[in-house]
Amino acid sequence: MSRILVVDDSPTILKVVSAILARNGFEPETARDGALGLQAIAEQGPFDLVLLDFVMPKMNGYQFCRELRSNPKYKAVPVLLMSAKGDRIREQFVQQTGAIDAITKPFDARGLVAAVEGALAKMKAGRAPIVPEGETMPEESSLTEEESRPSVLPRRLEKKALADLVRHVTTIVTPALLELPEADRASGEAIDRVITRTLSHAPLDSLVVSLREASSVTTKEVLSGDLALMPLAEVMQLLQVQRQTGVVRVLSGGRGLSIHLRDGLIDLVRAASDKTEFRLGRYFIEMGLLTRPEMEAAADAARKASRRIGDEIVASGRATEEQRHEALVKQASELIYDLVRWQYGRFWFSRDPVAAEAEAAKLGLGVAGLVLEGFRRVDEWRLMEGTIVWDQVVVVDDTARERVGASLTRAESMVLDAVDGKRTITQVLAQSELGRYDAVKIVYQFLSSRVLRPRG
Repeated sequence: MSRILVVDDSPTILKVVSAILARNGFEPETARDGALGLQAIAEQGPFDLVLLDFVMPKMNGYQFCRELRSNPKYKAVPVLLMSAKGDRIREQFVQQTGAIDAITKPFDARGLVAAVEGALAKMKAGRAPIVPEGETMPEESSLTEEESRPSVLPRRLEKKALADLVRHVTTIVTPALLELPEADRASGEAIDRVITRTLSHAPLDSLVVSLREASSVTTKEVLSGDLALMPLAEVMQLLQVQRQTGVVRVLSGGRGLSIHLRDGLIDLVRAASDKTEFRLGRYFIEMGLLTRPEMEAAADAARKASRRIGDEIVASGRATEEQRHEALVKQASELIYDLVRWQYGRFWFSRDPVAAEAEAAKLGLGVAGLVLEGFRRVDEWRLMEGTIVWDQVVVVDDTARERVGASLTRAESMVLDAVDGKRTITQVLAQSELGRYDAVKIVYQFLSSRVLRPRG
């Protein structure tokens, strides 16, 4: 017997729907709003399906789905929308929340049972849609009736987007400002530091979307979409075939990426995240041109001179222009490899003029080869990931190490140098100064050949 949770603020709807479900062999439970629905899932679950109203007090249907998808334990619970607005928002709601389908009120008993049975059949057959991460779901304002009307004036949209932008920034920054000591609240420098730190660690997808919409500058945006519905690998290959010039911007959670194209080829890729793995300086270390302390010193010098780290390293004579080009190619390639794994988020392509930095880099990388290599790495990653115990401390097996002899590559030596008998595999990967994929592959090979083994 399938258990169905009915979430609706109308006692009449709850009573009628529960009776229909019970008569047709289902086991219904009810909740009066989204918050109580989440509580029921946690305390009375598991449920085979949630029948969800859209308009409710305290927490509406969209907010309910966002909270549900943010919880790893419950994110896969299937949802069927029932709403008087179903016809107008059906497609958007299903796409943005990973819902099975939507049914429009008022409905008769046969229609309700058919919708429930259809949703359960989809789940059983493995045809359920991919559910998004809660943090990647757009703001619910994108589902409102007002914005879907063609008669809404652009200026009105602009004002609403500006209000959304202000609300996002206020929500993110205010708690941190309130934590400032009384003496620092009059200091512009202290406030600047708090705002910078807070925004740099916040998931900014919705903030950036609002900023784009609030901007009065006319852009030449020609293509945009949802990564869950339109894989970026396919979009990139289309742009190469059409020999497009412009910038692809991608947002997923706290990650962001800008891909500069010229005639369909990649000139430059820039990441906006805290991941040190993809910072340009790491590639100079991997190439053996600098040590970590030297890189940190170069980074300080670049900041003081207000120039990019690559320019500083070339100007100091530690690398040639050709070596910087090689580091940029490595960085761009690995960023695209990683991008292939992104399942959720949004992208925009606009025909922006070629940026000065992209003009200087002019990498000219083909999309198809990078995408294919990215997919190959994804498959290999899945194979390796299932065999490695990340929090396990490892040591070098001297006997096996002797068999390898002097045939180690520089990258392999960097991994072994990071093994000290105290570090876990995760710590070894971080210490090795290699990209995560390359480091994991080497560790996987060393574990397989017994060059590395668990301590004790």
